[in-house]
Amino acid sequence: MSIQLEPDFSLPFLTDIWEIRQAGDRLLITTRDSQALEVSFALFEISKQEFLWQNLAFEESWWISAYQFTGDFVVFQTYNDTQDIEARTAFAFDVEQEEALWSIEQVKLQMVNDKVLRYTSEEGDAALIEIATGQLVEELIPSKQDEAAAFPLTYEAESKHAATLNRFLQKKCGVELVGGIDYLEHNELILISGNFKEEDTYSLHLFVFDVEGNLLLHEIMENDLNGLASGTFFIVNQALIFVKEKREIIFYQLK
Repeated sequence: MSIQLEPDFSLPFLTDIWEIRQAGDRLLITTRDSQALEVSFALFEISKQEFLWQNLAFEESWWISAYQFTGDFVVFQTYNDTQDIEARTAFAFDVEQEEALWSIEQVKLQMVNDKVLRYTSEEGDAALIEIATGQLVEELIPSKQDEAAAFPLTYEAESKHAATLNRFLQKKCGVELVGGIDYLEHNELILISGNFKEEDTYSLHLFVFDVEGNLLLHEIMENDLNGLASGTFFIVNQALIFVKEKREIIFYQLK
């Protein structure tokens, strides 16, 4: 007999969760208040189940986003000209000291790894900058691969893989997903998520099966969608993480 998965804990928010970035055991969470035109950030440590800080905001309250998160530093970017979103100001933020370290203006960014960024100036000159110091470097600084997290693959709707997964879901649950399907095999578990077509709307579903095909979890992550949703779930150190109805992060502990 299969054992159903039970939720471990959850994090509710008052405004919509826009993005979650992961590095090691930490999550950088971006929330957006479209009424007040305000963006704020929170840093959460999974193993301790606690926030390091919340409601972090900057002078630029709306045209700002997290470009890179390393666990120790965040590279934020602001848009100098909303008609030209390639022209940006970037600055690094120390998450422990909660202070900005350096900034560069009018640049185009390119992520390299968790140690170094590449940027191009207005004049077209390219350079490498060390995230921790803001110093220019001549060559890449080696980085370690983050082995704490696992993310699903997305299979396009027309692919053979998506068709196979839909046949499996039809047999096990009597449902058929539309659009791309997210799929992950992890420690003898099979995780599948995607969109279900309702009469006039869509809903976003997550299924977890064991290797014998027993259904361990079926979550409706979002209802009443006007279109197809994406970016559904991931795993960090045996914690299954996903956003429910835009304002709550759910954690399941996988055995």
